[in-house]
This record gives sequence, structure tokens and C-alpha cells, in this order.
Amino acid sequence: MNDSAQLPEIPGYRLVRAIGSGGAATVYEAIQRSLERQVAVKVFNLPDTQTVARFEPLLRANARLSHPHILGAHQIGHTAEGRLFHSMPFMVSAELAAHTLRAKPLRVAALLREVLDAVGHAHRCGIVHGGIKPTNVLFDAYGHTRVADFGIARGAAEIGCPHPFAANYQSPEQARGQAPGQRSDFYSIGVLAYQLLTGSLPFEGEDAVATAVAHIEQPVPRLPPMVGAWQAWIDKALAKSPEQRFQGAQEMADALSAIDGQRGSGMPAPAVARRRVPKRALAAAAALAVVVVALAGWGAWGHQKASSTRAGDAVQPIQPEAAVTRTVPSQDPATADSASLRESRVATLIAQADALRAAGHLFSPRGNNAAEQYFTALTLDPGNPAATAGVDAILYTSTRQLQQAWHEQRLAQVGDLVKRCDLLDAHAGIRARRDWREARDGLAQDVGTAVATAAAARDTQGLAVLKPLAETLPAIYREGFDFAKAERMAATPVAGERLQDRGGPVLVYLPAAGAGAAFAMARVEVTRADYTAFAHATQRPASRCLEAYNPFSRLRHLTWQAPGFAQGGDHPVVCVSWDDAIAYAAWLSRTTGENYRLPTDAEWLRAAQGMPKGTPCQLGNVDDISRQSAMDNDRWSCDDGAAQTAPVGRYAPSGVGAYDMYGNVSEWQAGGSPHAREFRGLSWRDGSHQTPLGRRGTADSDIGYTSVGFRVVRVIDATHPAPGVVSAH
Repeated sequence: MNDSAQLPEIPGYRLVRAIGSGGAATVYEAIQRSLERQVAVKVFNLPDTQTVARFEPLLRANARLSHPHILGAHQIGHTAEGRLFHSMPFMVSAELAAHTLRAKPLRVAALLREVLDAVGHAHRCGIVHGGIKPTNVLFDAYGHTRVADFGIARGAAEIGCPHPFAANYQSPEQARGQAPGQRSDFYSIGVLAYQLLTGSLPFEGEDAVATAVAHIEQPVPRLPPMVGAWQAWIDKALAKSPEQRFQGAQEMADALSAIDGQRGSGMPAPAVARRRVPKRALAAAAALAVVVVALAGWGAWGHQKASSTRAGDAVQPIQPEAAVTRTVPSQDPATADSASLRESRVATLIAQADALRAAGHLFSPRGNNAAEQYFTALTLDPGNPAATAGVDAILYTSTRQLQQAWHEQRLAQVGDLVKRCDLLDAHAGIRARRDWREARDGLAQDVGTAVATAAAARDTQGLAVLKPLAETLPAIYREGFDFAKAERMAATPVAGERLQDRGGPVLVYLPAAGAGAAFAMARVEVTRADYTAFAHATQRPASRCLEAYNPFSRLRHLTWQAPGFAQGGDHPVVCVSWDDAIAYAAWLSRTTGENYRLPTDAEWLRAAQGMPKGTPCQLGNVDDISRQSAMDNDRWSCDDGAAQTAPVGRYAPSGVGAYDMYGNVSEWQAGGSPHAREFRGLSWRDGSHQTPLGRRGTADSDIGYTSVGFRVVRVIDATHPAPGVVSAH
């Protein structure tokens, strides 16, 4: 596609093609006619003549910075349409944003020395960058850095047009709406260093406001071990208070010597930091589709063309000055601005913010929301009544949203709104600030009450959800309440409490007693439905099954699917051998990721203690008149309602809530030998001659019985902490 028709006309230049656009400006490859040299030309898309008048002195001040690591300007002027532009060297290499240096800490140190050398020179000239980020740190053909846009990014932010990602690199004081100083630049360089070393930003949020809050509140993250030697330097660079950061560029550069062993920022960069471009590549540079220097990169804002009142102005060449080593007087053209221009810009910002607020764009999108516009207006005109009133309105709206979110238990949103309201509080009026703090205190008390209620109910999930909000506020508790202690107590089950792993059975908890460790016993015996799932998953064949004291049962070919009497899925499985029970516990362990096994004799007896008083038929399923057997002379005279097995959980539980410890089926236990595996407890065929807890027997490992089933125990130890608590219903 031919774009020549859209190229602007600039006296003295022939524009070749557009090679980059950042919203506020477009960069073109061009030929300077007088010298026939290849250059880059940046044409600004400023919305009005007042903004043009604001930017032109910034460009001229920037152009006067003469330093080998600062990108200079050839000329500044206006296009035939009156749009502001400046020309600069054409960079063959790419901006830092296109490079990855994660595994090259020495190269990062060399790059930072050059950046600090450039920034230090600008500071000595009285110019603060105010917006250092990867898009304005570039490389020349020899791999050395060129820092661009001194003061320009700051100027864009002040007129309400920040880069959409500027908040990622801004210091805490900038996040609060304060003007950047020299130590703000050092903070941005610290963020840049962290990103180069790790490949990620130290602080991030869903939007610009959330990111600003993160810079203000969150601690400096820890570096990965590979670049751990940088931690002290990063900690100082990213200190929340400017007084705790490096106080000068030279100090910051010298501190790198503890990392790379180099001395002084003026030393040559290590060889690994220089990237030579082959001669063949340089010769073909004009034809390459390369990324050039100094993309504006600011957020989306109006592309309205400036008035053409200066369309015929001649282009004035810039004569670089010698390096300045003394402080420039306070009347710096980069910061000079008439009162009328400032008032006009503030009025425009407030009007834009009011419109965004009316449309509901309180905090997003980034770079174009009401909160940021009001903050910028207050930076230019502290205490402005209209801007303060706008902040107050957002604060009241956010407070109502917060209260609604709390009512609906959207706790993550509540936490975000608390942080946003706190940021608004720093700019709000006295009454709005007072009202917010009263609402905040009320919320802190409500959260404290909710935490105490969850702790009393031993609701570990509720405590986990409330914890971030409780820490953010912080919550207000009754005297003596300790959140950490409440967490520990809630996470420690009490005797008989029901627990469950994901994919596991419901358990009852038995705490440590004497020499016995804590454990959790399955609330009921393993059912036919449970065992069916295991058998299908493992394709385990059915074991041989016998009926106790009946030698003729060998002829009946009994199995767990056909034990000789009817069973439902909720009946305890029978005709399973000890080997089958061990295999089931191993499968359950794999399924849940926890440790399950058969109970020991001592564990089974502990779980069976505390049976209530009553007749045998009330306590469990035993041998009674319901079982029609002519050979039975040991039956109880009562009727429990089940001739053979009964559904699990029908009769009275033990003291800790374990069912069927009295009757239904005897249960396999851990231990023993292949020909003497133990089982314990009464079954549906055991009568009055058997004691409830004293009944025990042994059998071969590979044979099942119609009156023997099993239940499992969940191990609880340092490796396998107790599972989560489940409802008693």
C-alpha cells in the first residue's frame, strides 16, 4: 500500500515512510535535503495550540542536552499544517523494549551505567526526565544506550496524556500526584533494572490506579537466586521514600561495583554490553524495516491537528551547547509556563474528568479515566476546588460501591476499592476525607466481627477469604483477639469433627492421645458402590469367598458381587479379602494424593469407644430373630430389622461419630501374617455369645467372608496435614 499521500510536508525534509506511532506522535524515516542524510522525524499530534506552546520549550531544553548517551535533536519546527516536529539521528538498532537481557546481569549493569551517566548529566543541567521506561532507552549501532525524551514524558503526563504504561515505572510520590524529582528518576531506573533482570515488573495492577497503589504499598519483591546479588541495590533503588534511595546518579552507578566489580560510571562498558553491527548491515540500514528511536508512546488522546497560525514558520536549527557542569537557574524553559496557559489546561482536564466520571470511567481505561485526570489537574493546581470536588464525588461513589460489595460478600472487590479510596483520600476535601475514614472504620469493625465469627465456627475457608481484606484495612478486633492464633485453632480439628479430602470418604477426627498419634477414621464402612468404583478403575478380579462355619459354602462360588443375599449400593461390601482391602486403600491414596490404610487394632478400639446405652438391636445390626436360620441358637430375642447386612450409618454411632462399629460386618485390620490376618467387631451373624468390642478373629489374606468388610484410616502427620472440615449434614 502506498502511504505517500498521507505523509506530512516538512520544509527541508523528504519523508520516506512512517515507521512507528505511539498515539501522541508518529515517527518517520526521512531524508534531510540540505545534507542528504538519513534522519528520523517525530511529528506530534498535539490537540491544540496551547499544548504546542507548552511542548516546544520542552523540546528545545531537551535538545540543549549534549551527551554521548542522550539522544539529541537536529532541528525543531512546524509542518506545513502547523504540527510540531523535531528531527533526530536515525537509529539502526532497536529500543530497549525489544531486547531481553534476563541471563546477562553484567550487560544490564553496563547498560545502567550509561543510562545513569546520561541522567546524571541532565540533572546537573536542572532537567528531570520524569518518565524513564524501556521505550525511551535506545541503542545506537555500536550497542551503546541513548536516552530520549527528557522532560517530554513528564510534560505529557502533566497535560493529562500519560503513556498507557507509565504507571508501571512511576515512583510512589508520582503515584500520589506529586511532581517528580531527581530521585524519582532513580526509582524508575530501579524498576527498569528489575524488569531487565527478571523479565517482569516488580509492581503490577489491573489498571493505573491499582498499579499506583502497588508502588505505594507493596514491599519490594525478592529477586530470583540467579541475580540475588542485585537485591540490596534494587531495595535501595525502589525504596518508598526518596530519602532512602540513592541520592545521586554517580552514587547509584558506583553501587553497581559491588555487583560487577567495575569502578565509576565513566568506565567503558564491558565487551558483552557492546553490540557491533556488521558493515553489511550498516550499508543496508536505510532499506531495513527497523524500529527507530523516540516513539512518543503516550496514551490515546485526540489526534486533532494544531491550528495553522504558524504554518509558514521557518525551521530553526539547534546549536548544541557544551556539557554543563553547574546548576541551571530556576527559570528553566522546560518548566516555565504562563498562568493563563496553566489555568486553561487545568480547566480542560477538569472538563474531561467530569465527562469521564459521568460516563462511569472512574478508574479505567488506563490513561483516560476521571481519577487520573483530576489528579493531574491537582498536580498543576494544588487545591483546585473543582478538581477536589470531582475527587470527592468519586470517593463517595466508590464508598457506596464498596458497601454494596461488602453486603454481597464480593471481598476481593472490597479490598481493591479500599485501596482506591485510600488513594483518593490523599486528594479529597476535608469533609469527604472525614466521611471516608468513618466508613473505613465501620468496615474495619465489620470485618473484625466477621473474622471472629468465622474463627468461632472454625470456618477455615471463611478465614482464608477474609484475611487479605483484614490485613489491608486492618480489621478492628475485640481486645485480645489474635488472627494468627484463630487461624491455627480453626485449622486444628476437634475430636469427632468431620473431615474430607477431595475424592475421599467422610472421616471423623481422633486427636492424639498418650502415645497414639492423631488420625481420621472413615465414618462408615466401605460400601458396595465405593468398591465397585475401585474394581472398575483397577480391573481387580473378585477374591474367593466363604461363609463362616459353613464348609458347604465352598461350592457356592460366592463373590463380592454375589455374596448369597441381596445388597444395595449403600450396604457394606463383603466377600473382600484382606489383600483386596489393602489394594483399595492404596488406590484411594493415589486418587486423593493422601495416605490411607487399614486401622490398627488400637485405632479401631479408640474409634469404637463411647457407644450409647440400648439393646443390641438398637445399637447395631446383629444376629437376631430377623435372621431365619434353623441352625442358629445364639440369636438375640430382639429385631434389628435386617436379616443380613444393612445400609451403613443406620444405627447408633460411637462417641466420635463412627457408625457400624457395633454390628453389620466385622472389619479387617492392619498387621498380622499371610495366614493370620486380623478382623474385629460384631457382624450381622454374631449373637449373644460375642462381646461387642472383644469379638476378633483371623483368616488367610486372600479369602473373603460374607460377614467381613473393612473401613479405612486417613494418616495425619507432618507430611499429611488434616483434611478440610465438612458440614455435619
